[in-house]
Amino acid sequence: MKRIFYFTGHRLSVLHWDAKAFSGTCTFEPDARGFEKFERYLQSAAKIRTKLLVDVIEEDFRLETIPHVYGKDRKAVISRLNDRYFRASRQFTYSEIIGREKTGRKDNKVLLGAITNPSLIQPWLDIIEQCDVPLSGIWTLPLTSKFLLPVINARTGPVLLVSQQVNSNLRQTFFRDGKMISSRQSVINQDATDISKIGEFAKPEVDRTVKFLRSQQLISSDEVVQVHIIAADEQRESLEKNFVATEDEQITIHDIKDVEKSIGCNGYDSKFCDGLYAWLCLKQLDAGSHYGSEKERERYVFSLASTAIYAASIILLVLALLITEANVSDAIEYKKSTELLQTQEAGFRKTYKNKFEAYEDVFANAAAMNTAVDLADRIRRHGAVSPLDLYLEVGKAIEDARISGITIDTIEWRSEQIRMKNGKPEVVARPNIISGDEVRHNAVISGRIAISNHDYSASVDKIQEVIDTLGEHERVVSVEAIDMPVEIRSDKKFAAESGVSQDSKQESEGSFSLRIIMSGVDDG
Repeated sequence: MKRIFYFTGHRLSVLHWDAKAFSGTCTFEPDARGFEKFERYLQSAAKIRTKLLVDVIEEDFRLETIPHVYGKDRKAVISRLNDRYFRASRQFTYSEIIGREKTGRKDNKVLLGAITNPSLIQPWLDIIEQCDVPLSGIWTLPLTSKFLLPVINARTGPVLLVSQQVNSNLRQTFFRDGKMISSRQSVINQDATDISKIGEFAKPEVDRTVKFLRSQQLISSDEVVQVHIIAADEQRESLEKNFVATEDEQITIHDIKDVEKSIGCNGYDSKFCDGLYAWLCLKQLDAGSHYGSEKERERYVFSLASTAIYAASIILLVLALLITEANVSDAIEYKKSTELLQTQEAGFRKTYKNKFEAYEDVFANAAAMNTAVDLADRIRRHGAVSPLDLYLEVGKAIEDARISGITIDTIEWRSEQIRMKNGKPEVVARPNIISGDEVRHNAVISGRIAISNHDYSASVDKIQEVIDTLGEHERVVSVEAIDMPVEIRSDKKFAAESGVSQDSKQESEGSFSLRIIMSGVDDG
């Protein structure tokens, strides 16, 4: 439900809307009985946020020019103007910059407005405050009427908007390009029971207003004034008879019902525009009020804060419920998962007992068995590093290369092991066959070549061919020449692995000695 207080300068009306449909009104007279009834109404009604719309004859508007300044300087200049014109109404003043002068210093044009007799409205404000009603602000009808200009297609140029809110008054508000410049309320002696002769009363007042605006140079002599009149259907004939378009004035008459329908105001049955403007005021943002101090809006601010806290508490409650629901759902899922895992565990235990429990002793000794197998494999692999393995591989290599004229006299063989010490390889002469380190051949092969003793170059080439052939073998790590046919030595001495020394006297011509390092057997 929406509600607005509408004050006409004499009595106060309360208008109610349910959604977009008007639902009722009640009126209170400005006397002791009326104040008492208004207080009882507020005490029994819901404490909803409410606007106050005023349309009083004791309201004055002035158009002034001020220097083009900003911030505190502008506020100070406007404050001095309000003190000059509206000293007794400082709580009910309004100001708005509506443009700039086109020549000279290009000063700002400022519209000043005020309720010149605050005592008319103060008793109602006191009751509203006593009843703790959150008042969102005080709006004035002339300024609110600018929101009607787009509806009646009167956005540009000089526009005079004429309407009746009560039987005895006529409101005339002047706009230029959508900005309000001046407003005047006139008293007319219209018969309360017969409003069909409005044209006879309105025409002289409109003429006086236009004449005043032209004399103040608010309308230039060559401009056409657009006069828009909002009236009831029964007033149209009188208005059309008395208001005739001229070279200086363009007349447009709007039916109240059509305008109300255009702005979505439904169900308000009145011959005047009070409901139309009240609905326009309801549609405006609360922060845009025209009059009133922070004191009048204090409870409104508190109600906003209360609403915000309430909304925040609802959001927190919803979030808490969602989190709780999520936690409950997770707990249920965890419980289901636990039960499923327990069932699977029981099945695994049963399967293990039936099929694998008998092998526990075997599984317990699996590590020792694996170690024994690995040790046996090492012994077999290292034991294969024997003189026979070397003889076969060397002989096969020489035979495959078809190297002829070579006689091998002796092979001195031993095995050795390569260990890593401080990140570097170290040769150990006595291998440990149970170790995982590599065991390899280390042999010295001595022999002769069948080449003339006088052809040393051919002898060296022959021996180099033997070295190259052995070096190409996939297991040979290195081949090193100890004695070459071109060397003449009377004595050669080779030490076998057993430590027995062997001396030999040979003809040095054509004899050679090679050291071969060959890797052990790779069973991969």
